[in-house]
Amino acid sequence: MRTLTSSLTVCLLLAATSALAQRAIPGEIAPEQSCTAVTAARAAESAGAPNINHDGTALPGVPLPDISQRFQGIPRSAQPPLTASQQRILECTYHLPEANADMAYALFVPSTYRPGTPAPLVVDLHGLSITPLMQILFDGTTDLAERYGFIVVAPMGFNVSGWWGAVAGNPVDTAAANPATGAKYRSGELSEVDAMRVLAMMREKFTVDPNRIYLMGHSMGGAGTYHLASKYNDIWAAVAPISAAGGIADESDALRYRAFPTLLMHGEKDSIVAVEGSRKSAMLLQAAGAQHLYLEFPGKDHEFWIRRGAENMEKVFLFFAMVSKRTDRGFVTPEMTKAAPSPQR
Repeated sequence: MRTLTSSLTVCLLLAATSALAQRAIPGEIAPEQSCTAVTAARAAESAGAPNINHDGTALPGVPLPDISQRFQGIPRSAQPPLTASQQRILECTYHLPEANADMAYALFVPSTYRPGTPAPLVVDLHGLSITPLMQILFDGTTDLAERYGFIVVAPMGFNVSGWWGAVAGNPVDTAAANPATGAKYRSGELSEVDAMRVLAMMREKFTVDPNRIYLMGHSMGGAGTYHLASKYNDIWAAVAPISAAGGIADESDALRYRAFPTLLMHGEKDSIVAVEGSRKSAMLLQAAGAQHLYLEFPGKDHEFWIRRGAENMEKVFLFFAMVSKRTDRGFVTPEMTKAAPSPQR
């Protein structure tokens, strides 16, 4: 009996220690950053009004959403109880001078992170009308980041409709609020500046492995992934546009994707962003000889399969976990396939 009691005590102590290790402590997890730990109430609020169960079945008395109705037919489920890793999510802000405003971002740092030891980083771009917190709460995102040791940051991109620079957007008179600068920007410019500034800040404040910086995004965030991947193609170890708006523009643009592997994912029945855009991008990558993998999900619509699909999110993190700049040989030319001549004796 004494042995059983002692074993139970040890198990309870280990469980308590594990729970304490998972708890978000902003000052320790994100030093010198203005952050607060996410709460269950904030997470539940971010999910919005549910119209479907977490498993995709109908709620009592609520008709199933009609995905053919575009934005009016998007399935939404309530936020499930936060996992241990999701309880470590931080909601942060910093000041963006170009916008003369404080910008929000969501941050996850795995419990295995140690300053001085290089860690991989994922920049996760949200879709239209989605907040950074909503984006980082996609099922599996932080659980998988914890498993594989990834830091994940979800920037705001100036606002929830900034388009990450993929679309110019409307003029923003920041000079009126900050006469000292006299500068004016379009919202798309500020969106891109915000994303890249947050990336720079993560590299400054954490020991980020420069060979393992990844970019992903959903919907509008997928358009931003294409834009930032092409424009800053020397940064990324791999990219993953998901249900992406926009796409690769042409053969010339596709050549820039030879710099890294690309994972494209799209639902076959997407009623918000037509699947043909991802198919065309995959075709252009194929013609350019750029390393890529295209996954199309039969019968799936725009969002629910990835928002509430941890098994699909796992494909993204497995892809990122497999590739880095160290292991990517890059574009293979015909000359590289020829064996070196044997030395003359």
